[in-house]
Amino acid sequence: MLVSNGLSRALLSISLPALALVAGCSGGDGQRQESDTEVGIESGNDSQGTSSETGDSQASAGDGDGDGPLLDMPDENMVVDLKLEPPNAVITVVDGVIPPEFDFTAIAINDEADENPVDTSGVWTFDRLDIASLDPAEGALTATGLLGGQGKIHFEYQGLSAEANVTVKLEYTIDPDPVDPGTKAALDTANQADPTVSLLYPYNFTVFPRGLQGPTIQWNGGNDSDVYNIHIVSPTFELNWYGAVPNPSRWDFPKLPDDIWLKLTDSTEGDLTIELKRFDGATAYTTGTQFWSIAPANLAGTIYYWAVNQGDVLRIQPGASAPEQFIEKPEGTECVACHSVSRDGSTIVASQHGGYSPWATFNADGSAIFASDSASGFQAISPDGQWILWGQSNGDFLTQPSYMVLSYQNTIDVAAQMFQDTGWPVHPAWSNDGTRIAYGVRTDGGWLDFNNSTLWTVDVDTNNPSFANPVQIVANDPQRPTVSYPTWSPDDAWIAFGRATQARTRGAAGELWMVHPDGQNAVQLDKANGFGHVGDGQTAQNYEPTFVPVPSGGYFWLVFVSERQYGNTLTNQAVDTRTKQLWVTAIDINPQPGVDPSHPAFWLPGQELDNNNMRGYAALDECKDLGDNCEAGYECCSGFCVEVDGEYVCDNDPPMCSPNLSACSVDEDCCDPEAQCVGGFCTVVIG
Repeated sequence: MLVSNGLSRALLSISLPALALVAGCSGGDGQRQESDTEVGIESGNDSQGTSSETGDSQASAGDGDGDGPLLDMPDENMVVDLKLEPPNAVITVVDGVIPPEFDFTAIAINDEADENPVDTSGVWTFDRLDIASLDPAEGALTATGLLGGQGKIHFEYQGLSAEANVTVKLEYTIDPDPVDPGTKAALDTANQADPTVSLLYPYNFTVFPRGLQGPTIQWNGGNDSDVYNIHIVSPTFELNWYGAVPNPSRWDFPKLPDDIWLKLTDSTEGDLTIELKRFDGATAYTTGTQFWSIAPANLAGTIYYWAVNQGDVLRIQPGASAPEQFIEKPEGTECVACHSVSRDGSTIVASQHGGYSPWATFNADGSAIFASDSASGFQAISPDGQWILWGQSNGDFLTQPSYMVLSYQNTIDVAAQMFQDTGWPVHPAWSNDGTRIAYGVRTDGGWLDFNNSTLWTVDVDTNNPSFANPVQIVANDPQRPTVSYPTWSPDDAWIAFGRATQARTRGAAGELWMVHPDGQNAVQLDKANGFGHVGDGQTAQNYEPTFVPVPSGGYFWLVFVSERQYGNTLTNQAVDTRTKQLWVTAIDINPQPGVDPSHPAFWLPGQELDNNNMRGYAALDECKDLGDNCEAGYECCSGFCVEVDGEYVCDNDPPMCSPNLSACSVDEDCCDPEAQCVGGFCTVVIG
């Protein structure tokens, strides 16, 4: 069972004694309802529902107590089917006010098609106790108010069963500086296209994971005195915000009294709509409806990056409001850069001093393991952090093969050499399964500054240290002669890389691409590159991709560097001074040949706006021991996060089947029939 944001989704089964419900009754008021029921309560007032034209009925939650005469089932007729009334229910929590409990009625159908309420014992269950609690004696649900969502209430009786769909929806109306009712009414009904306002960020069709700080919505074109309405809707959440947003217009999701972005993302799975409306004192306008999507899981692990202005490697956990400075620099070291991180998060390797850039290794807490004095540049590190591939300038392929050196993490002793007779190997990256290396091969310049390179792979064996079968998989071309910075997808089925005009990213024109490790099905990541969302020149300002090492929420996630504008917050586009920032894009797990699998990217919250941030390298957090609390199996050294005595803990006793985000070998290992085993963990694939 997947645990998200500390909330367990458990199935409660309780046998109820002598459940007696009213004949021909449904809901809490004892009146028969043939159709769906919605429960709503507005601040301080119960809302009395009425029958709708669609056949759905709406009634206030808890508008009756279910008392009434009993009707026994005739002994001579056999019960052949069950149903629940209502079959679909919507319970609405308005501005945090919990509505009264909502009752369901179990209806037995006999072999003569007669329908009567069940008046004997049965078992009620509900599969989403995070959104509503169940009273098993009454078949009644009470919204928790913690989050919205969709679930099923289930009833079993005499070997038969029935279920009904339940939606809990959170609704918020926020009006911090009360807006005139007439202005609100105009905004609510606005349908005239806004002639001046353009929504800059987030981009239309962006996919967000859960667990992040909320995005800052940014737009241009309004007046300081204009009044705005921000309207966001999903099936399980709705927000109406009203107020003024002076230029430059930037709006953050409120955090008090409730964290609205957290409520929105925890309550929503899949698509939502956002509409920005403006009233200029005379006319109300709309920018039209845009679409975002929420992936139902947090972004895994931690992102390590080079803060150029500080000359240091920092890290930021998704959801944090600021980065962490953690590297304990050896004495005399001023600059740490060109880093890589083991997949398991146990070990960091980086270059020091600049110039000849000797390599050093660090533990996850930032303490030093080893510092060499051997020239290196960029290194690769094995998934378990034990092996380092280093030295981008060894040899001279013009007179002898060039090579990189394989060493253990705490020595420069040579375990094996990776020879290359067509150029110098650069920017190596280890596959997640530990068996292959992807790297660039340059034919000019130095390890930091060059213009011509191609993309290669080679097999690596650390049990009997050796390399075999080097092969070029991507050639270069005159428009983008630099092909490098590879990174492996979590399942090792794809390699993302950069095509650029030069290796040094400052001033380079560069785009992100993906390709199979055999060189087939290369595809440009147009959506991630910003096509359709940023100016034409900015679509070629994307560099240094790295995959998050496990899928989450049904997607792969790719971190990269971009010098594009960030809404109206970072707008400088001067080549020498434009700001480098980290961006993240969702990648479909099962791309179709020739189809861009990326989605519009989002700016990584929490990074410093006044710094140039590069080389965003994603890795898992150091794994947890047996018995430690967990939310997903990939957090555990054992690979399994299971429920024990009501808590989710790391366990080394594999369950009968693997919950989502716990370890697997094949699809059949996964509990969820819709899940696939991707990169060693069960996940429901969305893209």
